Parts: sequence; structure tokens; C-alpha cells
Amino acid sequence: MTSDQLHPSHENGTEPASQESICESKVYHHTKNKDGRDQCKEQLQDSEPTKNSEDDEDSPYALIVRRRFSEKREVESTTVCINSPLIHKAFQDVIGSYPTVASDFKSSFKLESPFQILLHYWDPLEAYRDEADSPRMRQHLNLLFRFMEEEMGPERRTLQHMLQKQMITFKQAWVIYRPGDLVVSEVLGKSWLSRVEKVSYGTSRNRGPAITLRQTIQPRSKDFQFIHESSVTGARPDLETELLERGKKFITNRGILTKDYDGIAEWLKEPPLDFFDPNMADYPPIWLPFTETGRVVLDRKTFEEDNYSHVTMIEEVDDPELFLCPPYALGYSTGRKEWCRYLVDNLRDVAWKENAWSSLILDQEQKQVLKALVMSHKHPERVRSLSEQKGKGLVVLLHGTPGSGKTLSAETAAEMSKKALLSTSMSELNRYDRLKQILQYATTWNAIILFDEADVFLESRDLTSNSTTRNALVAVFLKHLEYFSGIVFLTTSRLSSIDAAMKSRIHLSLSFGPPEAEVRRQIWKQNLEAVPVDETEIGGKELSSQAAEDLIHHKLNGREMSNALNTARTLARFEEVKLSLQHIETVLKVGQTFRKHIET
Repeated sequence: MTSDQLHPSHENGTEPASQESICESKVYHHTKNKDGRDQCKEQLQDSEPTKNSEDDEDSPYALIVRRRFSEKREVESTTVCINSPLIHKAFQDVIGSYPTVASDFKSSFKLESPFQILLHYWDPLEAYRDEADSPRMRQHLNLLFRFMEEEMGPERRTLQHMLQKQMITFKQAWVIYRPGDLVVSEVLGKSWLSRVEKVSYGTSRNRGPAITLRQTIQPRSKDFQFIHESSVTGARPDLETELLERGKKFITNRGILTKDYDGIAEWLKEPPLDFFDPNMADYPPIWLPFTETGRVVLDRKTFEEDNYSHVTMIEEVDDPELFLCPPYALGYSTGRKEWCRYLVDNLRDVAWKENAWSSLILDQEQKQVLKALVMSHKHPERVRSLSEQKGKGLVVLLHGTPGSGKTLSAETAAEMSKKALLSTSMSELNRYDRLKQILQYATTWNAIILFDEADVFLESRDLTSNSTTRNALVAVFLKHLEYFSGIVFLTTSRLSSIDAAMKSRIHLSLSFGPPEAEVRRQIWKQNLEAVPVDETEIGGKELSSQAAEDLIHHKLNGREMSNALNTARTLARFEEVKLSLQHIETVLKVGQTFRKHIET
């Protein structure tokens, strides 16, 4: 607080027109008579009950105090109306505004017990009074302090004694959270600074008594449980630097972005739709920790649309206070397929594989056509109607044996076009809203969709059967597919007959078969070269080429080769030696019996 704020300023040395405000307080006690009617008596007078002849705000007295008593003569509530222009001036200079008081302090206003504002600003108001040049200002503030001492003096001294010991009770915890103050909490092991907006008490059937801090910037609400008296500790000296650096990262990660992530995160778990317990009706969704490694899509706006009951509002400002930014960003896990909170410190720009097309082992003509279609496709911008989206999408069908490269082809297309890949299966699309949701995500994020094992959508519909649920889902899928303007990959391992309506919507169909010897050699060589040199004896171009030649007689598909190599690397690490050809042969020999049994 500056010296200008401490000293009331009056033009030409004059004071505000306070002659209309008598430096006295009027105190009224309100009780109930035998008929249950309200009666009011002025304190310290043995007069008959009086009527409220005038509004408190129109009274010439500086303070109007009203206490309401219960039938047991206990004080239920106290209200004070402050009419003094001098006290108004002090509140404007010292406080400015307070969230639970609907006033700018430029005219008469009322305060109600427990008078949080007076307790929070006791010391600043006292300092303002002591520094005031005007005797009238000090006189009016002394009147206010006499009221404050009578109402909360003993309670304040008890609180001061507790705070000196760095202790507070649950009932009085609101005292340490003054609006405008900064508080530190922790999320996923990271400190989080927030500015207090307001404090309120409540109770929950499941959580019991709780105090809620309403904070600015982020979040709008956050619960703190006070079970016992707890100590109050200060913040780390280096916290400001840490928060400022993290705030810069938070700002750069706003909007819709595809990112790489590696580290601990939290996913939002909600009760299943078929679960109901009256005792848990007010139980909110919870954040559960997990370890995330892979691609994520940051999008706070879509998160809030999908989880309106768990929205954490952010105040959009042109020049945000960086140290108040949260430690996490909200996004969607493409692997877990859940909304998550990601620590901004663990977010990285995506390292797109620039040579993804060259590493895709596929027939050259097929690869060329697929590459041309994917790289030439453009998502329409500023579409005004559904008719403008019709036929703007790209649908690719990949059919063939398992492990032949269908999924890898879709992943390569997403990699080269630098788009997120949203993979889903029929088991996850058993509801109409989930199908609609995944298509909306892809439209919003300009992502590529992979419908894995999409046989249900592809096979011809039998109108004479009882598969009404499947037929309805396929009809909905066809409708959405026709108006989806992005890229869709459909994969299937078995295709006996294809629905005519679906066939007309497919732009490109690629067939994948078991890899021939030359293809197996390329796959082995490519996988072996990907192993770090310090982990293998068969790395590098020459050694990997020779090892690949020794392995091509094993008739495996691409997935089986990859699994065998990963298992062999694990075996080598267990033996604390470098990977050798013998490790791979050992793994293949162990699985040979099972493969022979399946083949026969």
C-alpha cells in the first residue's frame, strides 16, 4: 500500500460532506413476540417496541447495527449499515472491492456477520486510521473499530494466538484465505499458485465438511479438506522463477495442438452409465494417475463441452499473470482414449518421422496411390452447411491377413500428413453417441480415423434377420461417413461380402497378404537397424542385412517379426549381453511348436 493510499486525499484541504453523517451508532435488537411477529427495540432504552420508520441507508447516523435474537435469546445474526462517507473513503482506499460485498463503497452498504471483510482488513484499516491526517476520519474509524472490537475482538485475539503457532481450525480456516491473496496447492507433485476470490463452507454426504476456495484464472473452484488443525507453511524461495517459466510453457500450449508426452498424467474417471447409488449422487468425477507415453491432443474447449459438470473455467485475459497458470494442460489421450490432465513440463513438440513413407514396406504402386490421396487431401475450412461437406472425405479400405501392414499404413499416413491418429474398434462403438463423438473429435482436430476390424460396418446387411441393432448402427455410420470431410481408414481381416452402400463410399481399397521372402527380408532388416547400436551385435547395414538373410526362412508376418525381436531384446537384457542372432533364433524356436500346432 502506498503512502497516497494511506492518507485520505481531499481537494483544497476539505473533507467529504460528512456533516450529514453523525459520528454515532444506532443499535437495534430484533426478537419474536409470542405471536411470532418481529419486534424491534433500540438498545439501552426501556421503550416500547418501535417500528422501522426509515431505511438504514437514509439514516443520518454513521453506523446502524441490527442484531437478531432467537427464542432462546441467543444472537443469530448481526448486520451493520455503514453510512459514513468518511468510512466509505477509507474502504475505497484500503479495500477497493470484496467478492461477498455488492458495493463499490461509494454509498451506504451493509455488512453481515461473521464480517469476514472486517477481520481480513483489520490491520490495513487500523494502519489507515493511524496515518490519517483528518481528525474526523480518525473519529469515524474509531467508531467502526469500537463496533469491530465488540463483535469480534476476542475471536481475533484467539486467531492471532493460533496463527503465531501456525495453526488454524476448520471453522476458522477462512481467515487465512483473504480475497486477492496467493495460495499454493499441489497437482501431480507440482506447485500451483492461485489468487483467492472467495471462500465458502459446505457439506457433502460423502466427503463431510469442506471448505471451498474460489480462485481466479484457474481453477474457478478447488476443494481443500480440513480434517484436523494443520500447520501453515511458506512457499519455496525459488518458486517464483519456476512458476514463471512454467507459465510461459502453458501459454505456448493453448489451443488445439498435437503433442508428444512422456511422464505421469491423470485421466478423468466417471461412474459408469448403468451405475447408480443415492449415496453417491453428488460424488464428482475423479482424476486417477497413470503413466502416459505417446501422442496427445490438447484441447481445453472440447474438454469443457464434453465434461460440463467438471468444467474448470479460465479467465481469458490479454496479458495473463504467468505465475498463476496451472501446471497442467487438458487434452485427449489417443492411446487411452480418455480425457486427461498433462503436466506442461512433460509436453514436447512432435518429432514427426520425415521418412515414414520410405520405411513403409508396401507394393510401390499401392504406396504411390495411397501417398498421393492422403497428401493431396484438404480438410474444408469454414463449412456453412452439411451439403458442403458431403463427399469431401477420403475413405480407404485396408483388407488382408493379420500382421500384414494394414494398421502400419494408417499410422504412416498420419505421420506423413502430421495429423493425430484416432484409432477405435467396434467394441468401443457400441453406442451411437460414441460414434458421433469420435467423428466430431476428428473434425475438430483435423485428425485421421482408423476403424480397426470394421467387419460389422462392411458386411452386407441382412434385412430378414433380427440384427436390428447392427443394421441401425451401420445406417448411422454410413450417414456420418458420407458427411465426414476428413480421412478414414477401415481395416478388416475377413471380407466375404461388402454392403453395397458401403462399397460406394470407399475411394481406395488396398489388399494385404502374407509377406513374401523379399518383404520379410526388408522387414527384418528395417527392424534390426532400428535397435540401438550399443544394444546389439547385429546392427548396422551390413550385419543387419546378413542377419535378415538368415531369418527370412521363418514364415512370419510383420507383427510376429516385431514381437519376436522385442522378446529377443528382453532376453539379451536379462542375460546382460548384447543382442545376437542366437537370441532371435531361440525365441523363434520356442514358439515354433505352437505355430506348427496351429498350422496343422
